[in-house]
Amino acid sequence: MKHSVLIVDDEIHFCNSLDFLLKAEGYQVDIVNSGEQAFLSLQKHAYSVALVDINLPDINGNHIAARIGNEHPGTAVIMLTGNATVDNAVESLRQGVYDYLRKPCPPDQLIRTVARSIQHKQLKQDLHNSEKRFRQLAQATWEGIIIYERGELLQANNQLCKMFGYQENELLGKQIFDVLLDRNSVRTMTMPEEPDTIGPFKARGVKKTGSTFPVEIRVKHIDHQGRQVQVAAVRDVTANENALQQKILLMKKLTDAQRMESIGLMASSVAHDLNNIMAGIITYPELLLMDLSDDFKYREELLMIKEAGKRAAAVVNDLLTVARGAICKKEVQDVNAIISSYLNSFEFKEIKQRYPEIKITPYLEGKLQNISCSTMHLSKSIMNLVNNAAEAIQTKGQIIFTSKNVQINSPYHGYETIEPGEYVMLSVEDDGPGISEQDIKQIFSPFYSKKVMGRSGTGLGLAVVWNTVHDHGGFIDVTSSSKGTLFSLYFPVDRYGVCTPAQPSPAISHYRGNGQKVLVVDDQQSQREIASRLLSRLGYQALTAKSGEEAIELIKTTPVDLVILDMLMDPGISGCETYRQIIKYAPGQKAIITSGYSDIADINRAMELGISQFIKKPYSLHEIAQALKLEICSEHFSA
Repeated sequence: MKHSVLIVDDEIHFCNSLDFLLKAEGYQVDIVNSGEQAFLSLQKHAYSVALVDINLPDINGNHIAARIGNEHPGTAVIMLTGNATVDNAVESLRQGVYDYLRKPCPPDQLIRTVARSIQHKQLKQDLHNSEKRFRQLAQATWEGIIIYERGELLQANNQLCKMFGYQENELLGKQIFDVLLDRNSVRTMTMPEEPDTIGPFKARGVKKTGSTFPVEIRVKHIDHQGRQVQVAAVRDVTANENALQQKILLMKKLTDAQRMESIGLMASSVAHDLNNIMAGIITYPELLLMDLSDDFKYREELLMIKEAGKRAAAVVNDLLTVARGAICKKEVQDVNAIISSYLNSFEFKEIKQRYPEIKITPYLEGKLQNISCSTMHLSKSIMNLVNNAAEAIQTKGQIIFTSKNVQINSPYHGYETIEPGEYVMLSVEDDGPGISEQDIKQIFSPFYSKKVMGRSGTGLGLAVVWNTVHDHGGFIDVTSSSKGTLFSLYFPVDRYGVCTPAQPSPAISHYRGNGQKVLVVDDQQSQREIASRLLSRLGYQALTAKSGEEAIELIKTTPVDLVILDMLMDPGISGCETYRQIIKYAPGQKAIITSGYSDIADINRAMELGISQFIKKPYSLHEIAQALKLEICSEHFSA
């Protein structure tokens, strides 16, 4: 490519000499004799170099140089003069001319200066283009990019400005650690190093608002405008950090779920046998008490044995509730009635005796909506919350019960997110010392408790509350401070069901039978004996079978009015399978399912076959008597 030179000089002979010299070196040459002619030529052609005489008849050479610099930045300017002064030279250099030559100048110096001016201009253009490409790339990347020297910011891309909330001009000239990064948070990351890269580092970025966020930084050395500087890529890793926290949380939940599965397997494996054992501890004192006078010397001890058995069975039920959920029959209920029943219970009286200086006050809404719930599990949740509140207060204080209708129109973000809907809210509030911020995150975990073993329960109380509320489709909110703690349970309203008030239990004589045959099917001899004694006391004729197979053979030859089936029997077929085969030989056979532990799916299968009553072991005399009366036709009972 030939380079072109524009000579701007009013001395004709000098111009001809330059023309001959430059063409001999392969340059294309145009000659003009005034400033105006120079501007016209520059508008028509692009020149690599302009040789300009400083003293032209119409326009000063420095003015021409200034205009060329502004309008034609690709043209290098070399100033020529026969009357050189320091002021002229300084002014020319200030206007951006490449060099200042005095006439006459040696030919080799002129040729050398022209060649160097072209090379210099090309290098400047290449540098400009390189910087332009770098800036374009920096603006196009997703990361924040900064160029700095000794910590002083020289350049920042749009992404970085947006990331930190600044305009670029607010950052330039500032020190990195004064505006962008918290110096004390910088840590080297344990990652493979890349060639020519410093880092990577992790740190806390500081936004213009003062808020901080996690960043990763990688630094490289580059040449920038002729000097060694550093370029840093800054990445906002908030999403990565949140994802990591979420992963840790999910792993913890998975670990808890696996531990819960282990507890569930353990609880379900021992529940059947343990509840069978508890049946004798609960039932035999009850049978003995029926035959003893009210002033019997050891009557109180027998009652204590019975209550101890019930408490042991309750611990097993708590384990099952936490591990497997609340397997229960739900009915439409009035929460106020359940609260009132608890306030008249033996458990409540025991709390009052243990903490006489604690005042317990109910504030119950009069026209409370109904909910569909398990009375047993809701009562247990109320009892657990009151026990926790009393243990938190210890000495003198107050516990407040509240029930009310609540309408939530948009998601409420409390301890957990409560979805919009109509709820009955049951709350228990105390004025104890409160729960620490660290503890409150874990209080519903079955693996976390601050209870003293042997003194304040199993530590499963709040886990039972959590499972019960969520098994009922509800939500929990918890707030706590140094002034006390408030637990709020939200249960969905049931507007369509009808609440039937609980009736007082009739005397046991109301449940007596008239010699109807009842077949007891259980693999445990002790359970068959207990059931037989209860049935005999209630006026029934008891038959027994130790397996499902034996029961089926007996039914083939001996009709019975009702079958009491244990759900889980080993060895042999289950209670559900036993009943399925029984109804082949005795269609419509009435039956009751009973078990110390049974999966809800097994119970549902039994219900689908036609069994409507399920009694959980260990059962009391009243429970079995009531189930028998409901199942056997009413005309079979005596008045």
